[in-house]
Amino acid sequence: MEKQRYTHFSASDFLLDADFLAWIQGQAPESDPVWQQWLAESPTMKAEVEKAKQLNAALSFREKKISPRLVDAEWEKLVQGVEDRQTDWYPEETTQRTRILPVLQRVAAAAVLLLVVVWVGKGVLVPGGPEATTTPMTQRDVANGQQLTIKLTDGTVIKLNAGSTLSYPEKFRSKTREVHLTGEAFFEVASDPNAPFIIHTEDVQIRVIGTKFSVKAYPEGDDVQVAVVEGKVGINPSEQASAQPSTASEKKEVYLTPNEMATFEKDKKEINVTSFDETELLGWKDGILYFEKADFAEVVRKLERWYGVKIRIQAGKKVDPEWRFSGKFENKSIDYILNVCSYPDRFTYELTDREVIIN
Repeated sequence: MEKQRYTHFSASDFLLDADFLAWIQGQAPESDPVWQQWLAESPTMKAEVEKAKQLNAALSFREKKISPRLVDAEWEKLVQGVEDRQTDWYPEETTQRTRILPVLQRVAAAAVLLLVVVWVGKGVLVPGGPEATTTPMTQRDVANGQQLTIKLTDGTVIKLNAGSTLSYPEKFRSKTREVHLTGEAFFEVASDPNAPFIIHTEDVQIRVIGTKFSVKAYPEGDDVQVAVVEGKVGINPSEQASAQPSTASEKKEVYLTPNEMATFEKDKKEINVTSFDETELLGWKDGILYFEKADFAEVVRKLERWYGVKIRIQAGKKVDPEWRFSGKFENKSIDYILNVCSYPDRFTYELTDREVIIN
């Protein structure tokens, strides 16, 4: 429970919060001391919490479909209730029970209207609804020259490479665990057969249960690579990457097993499966920068991303398109790598804090 986020909640906000609902419905007894402490520390919120509890109690039918006829009927009740409140009076001898009944009817009608709003605007308030409508999303951006390790609430561990972005819900609440990736990451997905883990990139969708694998999907790259270390991974082109939108039945998912890599070629819209060199493809997560017959453009992209610098080629300097570079560099400075790449007399360079000028 993140106490700070509830400070400005209204009753309707509480009714859209899964943690709050689990507590008041008795599904999370372990959270009771935390909520009680928060209420003690936030006395001004007690009224909204009580209102939310009453509305939740009135929504005993919330898992049923709502018919238009029911909506119309409850609307009439609400209108009538407002009119009654303006014109009715209660004699002194009226019992407490009969006086409370119209009030409860109005609360129930208001609860129905609240549910209709939720139903129309955000989907029916039941478990398994769209994750994005009930759960706040988190986005983590990793700048060039940095890496970041994230542990999700389900136990999945993700290591993001430089220049990458990951979006994910604060807590998975549906039958699938879905995240969105731009860039490169290594995943150690916690196994859950009842909730597949799905990674969305601009060009492909990856589906797993529990496994270890990497995804490389930088926007400027010519392809997307998915390499499996453990487990089994399914991959297929996303709808926007397909040459023509296809139906679910027309999709052909490619499955990968350990030591297999799928390469999705963006221009051809094709997936090819090969083996891969683990050091070359996954060395980055262990601090190893690897080149295998890389052209100069690829070397520049990797160095900029790895060290967080901008590499600029001086006007008039010609770069031979036939240049190829190979090497394995573990925890080496950019100055060291540039010296190796420039041999023999391919180029000279000037190195400042955040910029490299190739002469």
